[in-house]
Amino acid sequence: MRKLLIVGTLSLCLTLTMPMATWANNIEETVTTAQFEEALPYVTDMTPKYTQANVNIRKEPNVNSEVYGQTLLNMSVDVIVEIGGWSMIYAEDCENNYAFIKSEYLLDTEIKYSEEDLYVMAHLIAGEAQPCDDAEQRYVASVVLNRVKHPGFANTIKDVVFEKGQYACIPKRTYYREPTESNWANAKWILENGSIIPDYVIWQSKDKQGKGVYLKTKWHTYCY
Repeated sequence: MRKLLIVGTLSLCLTLTMPMATWANNIEETVTTAQFEEALPYVTDMTPKYTQANVNIRKEPNVNSEVYGQTLLNMSVDVIVEIGGWSMIYAEDCENNYAFIKSEYLLDTEIKYSEEDLYVMAHLIAGEAQPCDDAEQRYVASVVLNRVKHPGFANTIKDVVFEKGQYACIPKRTYYREPTESNWANAKWILENGSIIPDYVIWQSKDKQGKGVYLKTKWHTYCY
């Protein structure tokens, strides 16, 4: 069994402004530690998973519980059992040798991106949304990731960004200005954690495109 590395230094978590429909979908089932403990005698094996970065590792399965620490990107953990959107993980250094993480932040495979991906995403954010808040920067970056997954666009970040006629920052050359600290941080966050808007949202512009509007901010309109 693996020994879980607990990261004691907590980093600043950014609060994102999300549409009401998204919040409604995030209402979670209430679960207790007792439910997990009752399931333990029936566990025959643990499931290896990988973590996203800066996820809280908690003493109990609820968002108000004591935080033991936070995860590193691609930290390997063993999931003992999953109930109601929470995973009990083996944690040798914690009380009773287990802790809890929200299941949505655990992945079957490691997150992989290149230095070029980070460079291109940070410059795209700088070119399209440098003066905007963190949420807006992540929305812009999310559209890029959604396009990479979509069959109608290229399958790499660089090719999506440089596709002719898609991003105004390329011909305007604002893409080439120096990214700020927040531009780099938000590019890294998106690459590590994934899109924060649904996969079908593939348009970001001043006005409506495609079939409908998913989200409109004071800077951009995000459409599908």
